[in-house]
Amino acid sequence: MSFKSYSVAFFLGGTLMLSACSQEEPSQENEDTNKTMEENQTETSTDMTEEESHASSEEDTGDETNTNDEGSKDASERASEVEKQEYDSREDAAAAINGYMKVEQTNIDLGHGIKGMQEGAAGHEYISWNEGNWLIRIDFPNDPQYRIEGYEGGDELAKKVVDYLEDHYLPAPQDKGVITINGFKEHPETVVKWQKDKTVYTITSKEKEPFDALETAVESGGMEKR
Repeated sequence: MSFKSYSVAFFLGGTLMLSACSQEEPSQENEDTNKTMEENQTETSTDMTEEESHASSEEDTGDETNTNDEGSKDASERASEVEKQEYDSREDAAAAINGYMKVEQTNIDLGHGIKGMQEGAAGHEYISWNEGNWLIRIDFPNDPQYRIEGYEGGDELAKKVVDYLEDHYLPAPQDKGVITINGFKEHPETVVKWQKDKTVYTITSKEKEPFDALETAVESGGMEKR
C-alpha cells in the first residue's frame, strides 16, 4: 500500500510540473513575439521618418528654386521693358530728351518739400515740378467724365507720385530726365525718359496709373550698373 501511494504521489507531482511548464512556455514565446513586433515597428517608424524628412527636404528645395526662378523672371521682364538708344555723344543723347525745363515759378505745395506749377488750358490741368535732374509733368482733364478713376484732380495724382518717389529712388539722369503722365482714361500713358552718358533710356506704359512705369524705372537703377 505504501508503494502504490508513493507511485501515485510521484505521478501526480510529475503531471503538475508538466502542466506548469506548458503554461510558462507559451508566455515566454508571447514575450519573444511581442519583443520582435516592437523592434519591427521601431525600425519601420525610423525608416518612415527618414523618408518623410528626405521628401520634405526635396519639397523645400523645389519651393526655393521656384521662388528664385520667379524673381529672375520678374527682373528679366522688367529689363525688357526698358528701351535703350545709343548716340554718338553725351550732348546728342541729352538733346534727345525733349520737353525738359526747370520750374522756376511755383504755386502748389505737393508735400515733402516739393513745390510745383499748376496751370490750365483748354480743358487740361497741367502740373509740373522738378526732383533733382528730373522734370515730372502731369496732364489731367478738367472734366470729371474723362479722368482716370480714383482722383478728383491732377493735384491729387501729383501728390501721390511725390509720396511714392519719397522712398522709391529713380535713377539719376546725368544731365536730364523727363516723366510725362497722361491722366485721360481713354488713352492713359506714362513715359519715363532719361539720359546717361551716350545712352537714352525709355519706359512706356499704357496703364491708367503711372506707378508700374515708375517701379520699372526705380528697378532699372540697378540694371544700369550691370
